[in-house]
Amino acid sequence: MTTGIFGGSFNPPHLGHLVVAEACAQAAGLDRVLWMPAAMSPHKQGDPSLAPAAARLAMVKAAVAGNDRFAVSDLEVVRQGVSYTVDTLRALAEMGTGELALIVGGDSLAGFPTWREPQAIARLARLVVYRRPGDGVDLGVLPEAVAARVTVVDGPYLHVSSTEIRARIAAGRTVRYLVPDGVRALIEAEGLFGIG
Repeated sequence: MTTGIFGGSFNPPHLGHLVVAEACAQAAGLDRVLWMPAAMSPHKQGDPSLAPAAARLAMVKAAVAGNDRFAVSDLEVVRQGVSYTVDTLRALAEMGTGELALIVGGDSLAGFPTWREPQAIARLARLVVYRRPGDGVDLGVLPEAVAARVTVVDGPYLHVSSTEIRARIAAGRTVRYLVPDGVRALIEAEGLFGIG
């Protein structure tokens, strides 16, 4: 069984995330996609807009409800601290989860060599890179051994971001049809992102 790992802050999860996960699962032949909300992304330490990890985990569970190919892991949330991909992949490998594939956006590929232990990440999981318009996916930035383990996926692109959604919520504007209904209900119930 091949499991795609789809990590991120998911602050909040939105329809664009769902489109990416579904397209990657289909194009890369993933049996399941394991959504992995980060306790704290290395790039978002100290970000005041970051909802509590437990709230983001609950929103991800609501977002993927109804898709049997999607599952949610609390591994990084329970572990706490800064969430490094290599640590998560090592933990999953020790659990015997089968073949792993890491789903990343094409815009993240250029920075991949600066991640913590990128060579180890590439040994632990193949990379499934979701190409977005204009992100300039260039496998040449990667060491040859890493580039050989990359699958590039083209799929539909929804121009929506968590940053935009948070701004809309803070301004009292609707996010209906940008996030799943269950996510919107949790945001409202918990008073997240400036609702109140």
